[in-house]
Amino acid sequence: MLTKEKIFSLVGNLWFEDDPKFFAFMKKHLSIEGAKVFTLEHAVFADHFPRWFANVIARCPHIDARRYMIDNMYVEEVEDPTVKEGHYESLIKFGIGLGLTREKIVNHDPMPATIMAINYWDNAGKTKSWLEGFAAVCGLEISNNPEVCAMYNVKSPVLKENWEPLGLPEEALTHWKSAAAADTGEESHSEEPIRILIEFAKTDEDEQRVLNALRESYRVKRYQRDVVSEAAIRAGQRVGR
Repeated sequence: MLTKEKIFSLVGNLWFEDDPKFFAFMKKHLSIEGAKVFTLEHAVFADHFPRWFANVIARCPHIDARRYMIDNMYVEEVEDPTVKEGHYESLIKFGIGLGLTREKIVNHDPMPATIMAINYWDNAGKTKSWLEGFAAVCGLEISNNPEVCAMYNVKSPVLKENWEPLGLPEEALTHWKSAAAADTGEESHSEEPIRILIEFAKTDEDEQRVLNALRESYRVKRYQRDVVSEAAIRAGQRVGR
């Protein structure tokens, strides 16, 4: 039987353990130049993220699961009720606050690690069963769940307070305000995927397929984020010399 504890154990092990570079960047090496590197790559992810939902929706026969994904896509693409705009647009504002231009963000040529990760999630949504694709794509937000973050004594990376040391104007930080709101609460983007996975993983075989999809997806996410974070740390160090 699939449980929240099993999901948290797998996600926590892959995302929080063994010296994650992203948390090293956030805690010890946060800088404007490093944040630029991170934002350029993350904007590519944010641009593609709702498209993977669409791939899974097309294969999903269950209306309540589809409703969740459509609602999530709407927040990402159209309007988050917290800030009255989509997450991609608010992320662009964060990048502009860092000193980037809209054109540079939108036209950014991503790192190979990001390209490979983008292609993995696109393929997962198209070729895996809907439940496995849901785990691989929608399960990505489980690592922002306040409960699993507390288990590892870390702050969720989507919290606005993580980025406040950069000294940016409040308008530039609205992305993180909205992201934190979306990932907090009983029906949040970090909680609902857990409920849906548990509801539809009805057999031992389903459970194993879900856990395998989560494991594969988080290994990709961890590799991509480590590569980007190492580049972000180096960018800040070059400026500091």
